[in-house]
Amino acid sequence: MIDIRSIITTLLLTFGLFQLVAQETEIVDLKNSQLKQYYKSAVRANDYYTQIDYLKELVIRDEGKLKYHFQIARAYDQSRDFQSALTEYSKAYYGDQDKYAVCLFHMARIMKTREQYKFAKLYLDKFEKENKGKNDGDRYKKLVKSELAGIEMALKEDENDIETVETHLENEINHANIEFSPFIIDSTNFWFVALISDSVVFKVDNENGGEIPKRKVYHATKSAGEWKLQGEADIAINALNDKNIGSFTQSEDGNRIYFTSCKPNWKNQIRCQLFMLKKDATGAWSEPLELHNEINSNKFTNTHPTVGKSAKPDREIIYFVSDRSGGKGGLDIWYTRYRISKERFDKPRNCGTKVNTMGEEMTPSFDNKSYKLYFSSTGWPSYGGLDVQYVTGERSRWNDKAQNAGIEVNSPVDDMYYQLFPNRKDALIVSNRDGSISLKHPHCCDDLFLLEWKNMIRHELTGTINNEETNKPEPGVEVRLIIRNDEENTEYLADKVITDQNGNYKIILEENTDYQLIYHKEKFFNKADSTTTVNIKEPYEIKKDQTLKSIPDVEIVIPNILYAFDDASLSGIAMQTIDTSIYLLLLENPTLIIEIGSHTDNKGSDSYNLTLSQRRAESVINYLQKKGIDKKRILAKGYGESKPIAANMQTDGTDNPTGRAKNRRTSFRVIGELDISVTYDDDDD
Repeated sequence: MIDIRSIITTLLLTFGLFQLVAQETEIVDLKNSQLKQYYKSAVRANDYYTQIDYLKELVIRDEGKLKYHFQIARAYDQSRDFQSALTEYSKAYYGDQDKYAVCLFHMARIMKTREQYKFAKLYLDKFEKENKGKNDGDRYKKLVKSELAGIEMALKEDENDIETVETHLENEINHANIEFSPFIIDSTNFWFVALISDSVVFKVDNENGGEIPKRKVYHATKSAGEWKLQGEADIAINALNDKNIGSFTQSEDGNRIYFTSCKPNWKNQIRCQLFMLKKDATGAWSEPLELHNEINSNKFTNTHPTVGKSAKPDREIIYFVSDRSGGKGGLDIWYTRYRISKERFDKPRNCGTKVNTMGEEMTPSFDNKSYKLYFSSTGWPSYGGLDVQYVTGERSRWNDKAQNAGIEVNSPVDDMYYQLFPNRKDALIVSNRDGSISLKHPHCCDDLFLLEWKNMIRHELTGTINNEETNKPEPGVEVRLIIRNDEENTEYLADKVITDQNGNYKIILEENTDYQLIYHKEKFFNKADSTTTVNIKEPYEIKKDQTLKSIPDVEIVIPNILYAFDDASLSGIAMQTIDTSIYLLLLENPTLIIEIGSHTDNKGSDSYNLTLSQRRAESVINYLQKKGIDKKRILAKGYGESKPIAANMQTDGTDNPTGRAKNRRTSFRVIGELDISVTYDDDDD
């Protein structure tokens, strides 16, 4: 399969920025031993253009040596010169079909990039038969299965059903060198990384003091319906003159920038590391901080950072790409959690088999609105080359295995860095698809494309929140939109809005998603609801009105919690009452701290009644704890006979059974609220 490390190098280093040159000696004057030595150095550097130069000369000198044809085919393939690669693969395969059967697999991939899917299937079927029982047989079996699934998927598509319009971004945005790592700021602004030049930079003369040009982050803005380059972005990493910037991202609050910087190691192998910049309270940025050695290492590459929200507070999740040991294939997507208040990174972990494959995964981008991780892969079924895939969830807890983003997003070649704009109907993608600037050969170079949905299905959730007591609109209510993962028993906060002065709210919903809704305002009880857009094929407005009840500063009696004489055990009826009242209230209001109070009538001594009521209050607490309520949120308090709400005796001195029944009660009252903004445990999950 294609060596994605070469694409990584292309995305991280400008073409030939580290190109190896045999000093001033012409290639034709080199000895064979020198050519082979320089070729090996070019391989270590993933400099496939230089590999091609040396291999061309070796092929001329020894046309019959099939090894050179295979090696130059791989170099052409890695540079995405597919026609030249196909020619050389054919020479190697038909020269020795047994030894070079793997050429059939690569030729099939190239046929997919040409949308010649039936020919691709013929090559794959032939490869399966000829490669059976050979080296890497199991690995290629899985890869062939994925390629065949991609062909089947492509043959079912009808181009007339494509719902997107693609636009190659002009106005000085795309140039000869690659553009990559877009970062969307809002619906009319985005940043991206580039080395802006009208010709591909292959070699830099440093002998006369010339400096190697460095990529910068640039700013594009939309004006009068057109995207235009505004110049260098106002971002701290542009001031780092000692580092060649690769992919980058920024935290949601704008206080942290994560970026990649790459350089060759002592073997001339390109190694990329992750760095962070932090903004302090004055707005000043720190010096670059290299992430700790559990994340970075000279032994492997770490690149393509993206920041995702965490279901737990005070954390953000940094997803990145690495070829470290312990992965599922070559390049995998990994993650580490940054604990913001503690300024600490967790140990990196693999995102699991619902994301990573025997192939290669790269360019992750986390969409906070849908809780989807978008990424590009060669291991999942594709239309050709790298296709954009997605999963829903976080870390290694995903609702399902990766799904292809579809023909609306993907092309027959390489598609990467997919990101949605806030309007949810436009997106950016980096691709070498038709329409990209082609200087060396067709599909050589990655450019920025805009994708626009023609008939976007937009679902809106609207509603009005009223105060239950006053029956007037309640402004300032926080409406939380939550995506649930029932398989992993986790919840994700996808969005939240605040009701306006008229108590109204509006939220855009994603397609094919189940949601839970929480309505929250301080000094009010929460309300919970749910809605779904699953199987809704047309634009649809969902109306959800609610009323909120204020939290009274008094005890609230919980009826039907009855006890046997001199007993604190809960009856079945009492448990059912708790399940349908206070337990639900605590689930819907996860920050409330309540006191469970138990009361008796005045039969028996004061001390006896006080002890009995405490035991009864604790029985309710114990039951709630067993159902998963945090003990920090519930306090047991026995009051005995000290707080009657009715007379135990009639005015004539006779017993008052009705009054005693009212006094034998269980109640609750709200006594506080948890501060969850910085509360978390130190789990490793």
